[in-house]
Amino acid sequence: MMKSSQLMQISQACGLGMAALLLSACASTVQPIAMTPQQGFGGQSEALVAGHRSSASGVFADESFELGLFRVAEVKRDLWASSNSVGLGPLTFGKTSSGFSYVLQGPDERLLGRCEVRNGETRLPLWGNQIPLQAKFRLLCDCQGGQTSAHLDVSSDTGWQNVDAWLPNRLELSINGQSFSGSPFDHRGFTINDGRAFVGYRFDGQAGPAAAVGVFSPGQVWLHQQLPSAERAAMNCALAGLLLHFGP
Repeated sequence: MMKSSQLMQISQACGLGMAALLLSACASTVQPIAMTPQQGFGGQSEALVAGHRSSASGVFADESFELGLFRVAEVKRDLWASSNSVGLGPLTFGKTSSGFSYVLQGPDERLLGRCEVRNGETRLPLWGNQIPLQAKFRLLCDCQGGQTSAHLDVSSDTGWQNVDAWLPNRLELSINGQSFSGSPFDHRGFTINDGRAFVGYRFDGQAGPAAAVGVFSPGQVWLHQQLPSAERAAMNCALAGLLLHFGP
């Protein structure tokens, strides 16, 4: 769902061929898309739109961008890539894994981010076509700094028999061992748990709203005033992993 919208925007900015390759050096900058703050965030959070973010993504693109006083830089794609496929009767089971890294530089702290993307798919040959029966996805991101660390875990399990399967079935974030539960939200800022299209994720801790991220290009982060200042760099680092995964 998100990928189609993003490719359309990149196509308009750089040309259809470049969008397909995702390796363009196109220097245009994507304009921010207005988004409604989530419930509990309006007037109580700092909104950070990803600034100076190129519409290009890929191995040869400069994917650096700014989030307020923080900067995401040194993005390295395709740290590794592996794939395998196994047949069992008429079914084919495939798995792929890849990774990317980045740095989040704040006023007083520098964090190293590293993410792994895992995909799995089960297909059935039918009338000359490969019919997807099930698709699994998982994004794991770790951020490490001198005084803090963060871990992000997002996964989904899509099957033809599950109407709402494209929504994540796991959306967890932790900072220094403190857990934050995640929920998708729609364009009106409402939390959703059904098959409607979502535009981002919010995270709530024991004290209530903590942070949110809008994944539509160029991307936006909200840091709630309840989030301690000591945890803001780590939170931005974890959410930057999501923005880099979805791409500009």
